[in-house]
Amino acid sequence: MGFDWRAFAASFLEGQTEAIKERRKDAEDFEEEEKEKANRNAELVSQRNLIAQDAAQIGNAAMQLGATKKQVIAAMSSGALGMKTFYEKLLKAANEKGVKTLGPTDVESIIDMPEVFEVNPEYIDNTLLEFAQQSYGARPTTGAPKVQLDQSSSVMQQLFGYGAMNQAKAKLGESGFMGNLSIADVNQLARQADYKSLYGDLGVNFFDKEFYGPAAAGQLLKDVTAAADRARTSSLAKLAADQAERDLTSAQSAGNMLDVSLEEAKQAAIDEVVHDAVLPIIQTNVDMYGTTGLYDHTPSVNLINQLLGEDYLNDLRDLDEDVNNTLNNEEIKANAEADASSLEDLMSTPEGNTDDSQPEPESDQTQDTETQAPDTEAQKEALLAKTFPKRPSSLSAKRVGWDRDYKGKVDPKSGKVIIAPPRPADGGEKTKEIPVRAGGILNAPTGKMKKVTEAEYWDMTYGETHDPTSGLPFGYETLLED
Repeated sequence: MGFDWRAFAASFLEGQTEAIKERRKDAEDFEEEEKEKANRNAELVSQRNLIAQDAAQIGNAAMQLGATKKQVIAAMSSGALGMKTFYEKLLKAANEKGVKTLGPTDVESIIDMPEVFEVNPEYIDNTLLEFAQQSYGARPTTGAPKVQLDQSSSVMQQLFGYGAMNQAKAKLGESGFMGNLSIADVNQLARQADYKSLYGDLGVNFFDKEFYGPAAAGQLLKDVTAAADRARTSSLAKLAADQAERDLTSAQSAGNMLDVSLEEAKQAAIDEVVHDAVLPIIQTNVDMYGTTGLYDHTPSVNLINQLLGEDYLNDLRDLDEDVNNTLNNEEIKANAEADASSLEDLMSTPEGNTDDSQPEPESDQTQDTETQAPDTEAQKEALLAKTFPKRPSSLSAKRVGWDRDYKGKVDPKSGKVIIAPPRPADGGEKTKEIPVRAGGILNAPTGKMKKVTEAEYWDMTYGETHDPTSGLPFGYETLLED
């Protein structure tokens, strides 16, 4: 019996027809399911888009308050609530300072950004809205993969339904379903989280700073004025003034005519009481607002300088700058050491040329110093053998005369002369610490320390009272005669 080609062909075509129907049915079902998903997911994407629009508006408002686009992007990338938190702190700062736009220093004191943070080139040209949409899941960072139809497929392959699924996916990837988004884009976004930082673990911190403005300045003026008025009329001030009068009268009766009037002595005693009263209030405000506006507020600075002296704020400002610039100073130091090392290598004398160098003759100055050394040592010994009067109490009128004759030259407690070491050379590391003082008549310590070089320490300790070479007090001849 021969092979029945007709029966085989009929059976084959019938099977292929069913397969074609299944392939096209699968493609149609897939396309329909994706459309239904997109219709359901459209509401979710719309809600995310509203959140992104709010974030972008807040970002623009933050820029109007003084933030840069880079800072806004960093804030938006720091967490779902990062932009809102950043803006609220900027707005609070602007309100406290009474300004419409903050300065760069103000903004930098609120947001701490990694020094290595740079905006991704893929996002740098985007608007804030586009960046927010990508962050809040309303805009794909990368579009859904586009399906490319194989144009080389034969007519028979298309007739048999082999390209039906690819054709369906290609339709789903066409934009226009929701603005510029395709059905595939909407469904892809729905599978993402509501928020995704485009910079991962960025490490941005927001500081809750208190800024110095009209309200804080007004409160400082009110508190300091009230404290000063209470101190001037207090029983302590009266006791101090009475004691100053008794001390001055006693000194004059003993024949010690001090270069100070009775009113000046009493006022100096009262001023010390006032300074003691206002210093804690001023120090608290400086600690809170020193780096956020107080140093720039002229009326407050003038008030503090009047009460505590100009050195008080100047020293604290220098201290704050030293703390803020520590890392920069270390980097500058490292570069300077490298430059110095290179310079030393360039200027060092090559081997073989040492015979050309001649020892420098000793200068007359060196010889004079060696000649005078024994006399200097003898004078030091003579001064150290003497005991001078100890410093009188702060309520004694004699204290003014003691300070004029002995301050910085004689130890106020032991009465022994102070011999200074030779002054170190300028420059070098800041290895010494000195207390930051309030200045003014009180000149009380603030509890803070300031780093200085060896030479700066010598200048601050002995510069006004001692010879930098011999270490002897200025006017030591008079001390020897006392």
